[in-house]
Amino acid sequence: MRLPTPGTVLNQHRGESPNTMADIHVDLAGKVALITGGGSGIGRGFALAMARAGAGVAVLDIDGDAAQPVAAEVEALGQPAVAHRVDVTDAAAIQAAVNASIATLGHIDFVFANAGVLGPTDFLEISPIDWDGVLDVNVKGVAHTCRAVVPHLMERRAGRILITASYNGVRAGAHVIPYRVSKAAAIMYTRCLAMVMAPYDVTVNAICPGVTLTPMQLAYAEATAAERGIATAEYLADRAARIPMQHFTEISDLSGLALFLVSDSARLITGQAIAPDGGVMTSS
Repeated sequence: MRLPTPGTVLNQHRGESPNTMADIHVDLAGKVALITGGGSGIGRGFALAMARAGAGVAVLDIDGDAAQPVAAEVEALGQPAVAHRVDVTDAAAIQAAVNASIATLGHIDFVFANAGVLGPTDFLEISPIDWDGVLDVNVKGVAHTCRAVVPHLMERRAGRILITASYNGVRAGAHVIPYRVSKAAAIMYTRCLAMVMAPYDVTVNAICPGVTLTPMQLAYAEATAAERGIATAEYLADRAARIPMQHFTEISDLSGLALFLVSDSARLITGQAIAPDGGVMTSS
């Protein structure tokens, strides 16, 4: 069997692949999702997928100017939306945003603890401040978000919590070490919170994206390519070729998985770290 070249694989992952998990159809009429980091990238993908399935959305982001347009997109799809500028490292601020979202939208059914940062790549360049910056967002920010909504979900005795982790949470490497450590913590937090929420019929799962060409990932690719003295396209082609299935993850792969995990069909799936990554985590 003749394999496609890396360049061909890369082109396929700029939106030409016809079948993704986004083809799943779920009726979420009357439901409400709250999404941190909802102003761009994966978070925006989650927001629009929820809206297309009939759910209202609270879009939270540290960049309020990014959150507002996504809320407008949700409203254009016929669903209610609110946007809040919030820093997930501020527990009081995230609680206030959750309370305001409930007051406007009536309730919350689904929580997406999605906000995250990458941090430094080179080990010798990582400062104590860098460690704090990554862990504050990727670990404590997740905990603050969940803690703010958990009492509401417990009272309703229903709901779904989805935490954006990463295959890097189980895969060792010499680069982006604080990021890897933070995502490993997010996966363990997912498992522990699943045990807390199980008696309330609330599931908690982690979505571990593969290499997804979000603005954050593209910035990393550009910086890495520059360090190596090669073009970004060359770096991306090589990176795609090293994925077992030779496919980048599409945002639609992630939002399709999210639609399934919030559906009734996934009512007994909890405490899991699921990686739509083309085999990267399995090959670790």
